[in-house]
Amino acid sequence: MTKSKKSIDFQLIMERLRIATKSKSNAALARTLNIAPSTVGTWTSRETIPYEHCVQVSNETGYTLDWIVSGKGKQEPVQIPYNINAEEIKSSLMEGLFTAIQLRGITVQDGIKIGDVADILMTELQENHPSIFAEDKAKAG
Repeated sequence: MTKSKKSIDFQLIMERLRIATKSKSNAALARTLNIAPSTVGTWTSRETIPYEHCVQVSNETGYTLDWIVSGKGKQEPVQIPYNINAEEIKSSLMEGLFTAIQLRGITVQDGIKIGDVADILMTELQENHPSIFAEDKAKAG
């Protein structure tokens, strides 16, 4: 008797989940995912894996979702070349917003202009995240 395609696919996905999480067993995989081992047992008996757990493993390990689900692509985590700190993120966001404000007259879609979108985003940031601007105000003052 041969295994069904569903059974083979399930086993391969489970194996890739174990590889990505460096889990040697289904019980270890369950611990990594913060779920009960019986949950993984249910997956095995039904030969189904909830998609959100594949996404979780991808997000937490750097392995692509495509590789986890289909086996396509590289069998290694995607490496981010460097750590980005909060100041770099803030600087990049602010630079982008100020550039957008300078391009005020360009229409993006349905009569909406880039500058209008940037104004809305800046207002939202200033109202909801005043700490982002506190340092800039201190430097200016």
